[in-house]
Amino acid sequence: MTQTHQYRYYIGVDVSKSELDFAVVEANQVLFHVEVSNDKKGIQAFFRQLKALNQGDSKHSLFCLEHTGIVRHVVARFEYG
Repeated sequence: MTQTHQYRYYIGVDVSKSELDFAVVEANQVLFHVEVSNDKKGIQAFFRQLKALNQGDSKHSLFCLEHTGIVRHVVARFEYG
């Protein structure tokens, strides 16, 4: 039996060495866009905004980012909680 999951938010991440560019989309509408530093502090700033938007429930969010090698490792391994 295949299990499906409904996502409420789709989050696109453009990755560069020094910055992350997040776009949060719901029902084909961009809710917000933010550019943060590509480090733990910047990622935490983004998640504070996301938490305010969805009352802290990230399990209904799908993150999409390109494979950029080592540059993306901070955001790919970030533990939200």
